[in-house]
Amino acid sequence: MQIQIQYIYSILNQIAPFENQESWDNSGLLIGNAEDSVSGILITLDITQRAIEKAYQNNCNLIISHHPVIFSALKKLDSYSMPYQLIKHNISAICCHTNLDIAILNDLLANKLCSVLDAESEILPLMPNGLGRIIQLKPFLKIDNKIDNIAKQVKKALGCEVVRYSANGRNFIHKIGICSGSGASLLEDIVGTCDCLLTGDVKHDRWYKAEELDLALIDCGHYHTEIIMVDYLAEQLRKYCSVLPIIEHIEENPVNYV
Repeated sequence: MQIQIQYIYSILNQIAPFENQESWDNSGLLIGNAEDSVSGILITLDITQRAIEKAYQNNCNLIISHHPVIFSALKKLDSYSMPYQLIKHNISAICCHTNLDIAILNDLLANKLCSVLDAESEILPLMPNGLGRIIQLKPFLKIDNKIDNIAKQVKKALGCEVVRYSANGRNFIHKIGICSGSGASLLEDIVGTCDCLLTGDVKHDRWYKAEELDLALIDCGHYHTEIIMVDYLAEQLRKYCSVLPIIEHIEENPVNYV
C-alpha cells in the first residue's frame, strides 16, 4: 500500500488545522507534490543540512518540521539554501508552525511545567485565537512560588542550559502565561490576567516593558519551549502510518554557553 503526502497532510490537519495558522505564517506543504508517495518520514524542529542528510540516508522523502523552511519571499534559490537542498535530494517538506502552537504545542509545554510546579490541572487559553496557555499555581507549592524557585524548576523540567528571568518586584507568582517560541509581544495582553510570562527569545526592550507593566518574565529559549513537538508528532503519526519508518531528529540546541 502506497501512502501519499496528501494522506500525511490530512492527519496533520486533523491534529492542527492549517487554516488556524496566523496570517503572517507560512505553514503547509512547502516543498513537493501532494500526490507523491512517501517512503519514510523524518520529524524535526528545524530543517537543517543535518536533518536533510539524515532523511536522505534513511530513505525518508518527507520531512515534517515546526519552523517553515520557506518563510519570507524568495528572490533567488542559492545552492546552499535548505529549499534547494530538499529539491536536490527529492525530499518534500510539510511545516506545522503556528497552527501547531495553537492546537497542541502550548498544551504540551503547559502540562510539562504543571508536573514540576504543582499547578492546577486546568489549563486555559492565553489569547482569544488559542495561542498560549495559562497555568494556575496552587496556593501552597511543594516549592514556594517565588520567581527564582520557579525558574530553577522550569530549567530542570525543560533541560535548559540557562534560564533568564526578572522578578520585577513580584515575590510570589500565582498565574503564569505560557507561549512557546518567541512570545514576549504578548506582555501587554496578559496584564491583569497573569503575574508572569514564560516564553523564549526575549529581546532587550521587552525586559523593560515587563518591568513597566509589573510582570515577572522567564525566558527559557526558543529551542527548549518547542523541541517537545518532535516526540509528540512522531507518536501521533505512528498511530496512522505504522507501515512507514518515522524518524525523530533531535538537533542539539544551536546556542552554546560558557
